[in-house]
Amino acid sequence: MLKNIKLSLIIGGLLILSPLCVSAADIKSGDNVYLPPQETIEGNLYAASNNITIDGEIKGDLIAAAQTIIVNGRLDGDLIAAAQTIIVNGEVNGNVRLAGNSAQINGTVARNLNFIGNALDINKNAKIGWDLMSGANNINIAGLINGNVYGNGNNIILSGAVGKNLEFIGNKNSGISLSSEANIGGDLNYSENIKILKKDGAQISGQTKLIKNKEKAKNKYYFFSIIYKILAAIIIGLIIIFPGKKIINALYDTAQKNPWASLGWGMLILLATPTLSLILIFTIVGIPLAILGFLVWFLVLYLGKIISAIFIGKAVNKILNKEKEKSLLIPLLAGVTIAWLLFSIPFIGWIISLSATCLGLGSLIMYLKIKKRYV
Repeated sequence: MLKNIKLSLIIGGLLILSPLCVSAADIKSGDNVYLPPQETIEGNLYAASNNITIDGEIKGDLIAAAQTIIVNGRLDGDLIAAAQTIIVNGEVNGNVRLAGNSAQINGTVARNLNFIGNALDINKNAKIGWDLMSGANNINIAGLINGNVYGNGNNIILSGAVGKNLEFIGNKNSGISLSSEANIGGDLNYSENIKILKKDGAQISGQTKLIKNKEKAKNKYYFFSIIYKILAAIIIGLIIIFPGKKIINALYDTAQKNPWASLGWGMLILLATPTLSLILIFTIVGIPLAILGFLVWFLVLYLGKIISAIFIGKAVNKILNKEKEKSLLIPLLAGVTIAWLLFSIPFIGWIISLSATCLGLGSLIMYLKIKKRYV
């Protein structure tokens, strides 16, 4: 019974990070992670670094978070990544799920490509076996998409080919540009207020139709954005737990022993940081410090929420498991999934979210205070 309960709690995370189903896994971290051409990883690779370059072969999935990720080699499984810049020059035989500022696809993706971020470029030699779904400001498709394209953003430029339908939902002044080489095998569906620029030679095999129920069409993108928020939280959590497992366990112990003090310190940081930053803005000379203060504030709040999600996962795992869980991976998956469900509860979700953030942040402050005492 307990095993079934535990399975139901982590199922959301497992659906996103399906690589856990494969037993073999490598974990790499550091300033730079590099897999040379002659090297093969038989299972999954979990990587967190400033720069990740894959020139070799991975028989399983690649789950990565970095400043820059470049895949020149071959992946037999999925690519799940979050980074400032992501470049795929090689071959991915599974799905590609990306979150970041920009992504460039120059190689082959056998199944679906999903991206959420600022700019997506699918260049001329790129081939996507199934569908593309993207929430990005700018989407540029010069390659081949065998399936459908579902886009939500400001602009989409098509100079390549789409095997089936192209659907684009934008805002006021959004645009669809079809070059003379553009080819859509099915329908072109678009939301209102979108300007369509179609050059001579562009081909649309089906109909060009206005999407009448824009809100209904947006539902698929809403679910898509939720999945990627959870994905981003899990990947950032991976960055935290791989090098900082001992610290996370220490934070959890601190929160257990001093829950009210942790909440109090978290609330203090939550309120004091933006207040001080606002005061600095009025001093004129303190504006740079104020901006830095707000940036740090947003960062630590997000980290506090992820840390508290890991706490939730560890607590649930402790209840359902008599044996101590050595890895933080399952608590991370379970915690992020449960936390999202709790934070989404109407009327009280924001209170739970605020409390969890303060607990995670406060435990960090308490831990630093205790550690400083013994230095």
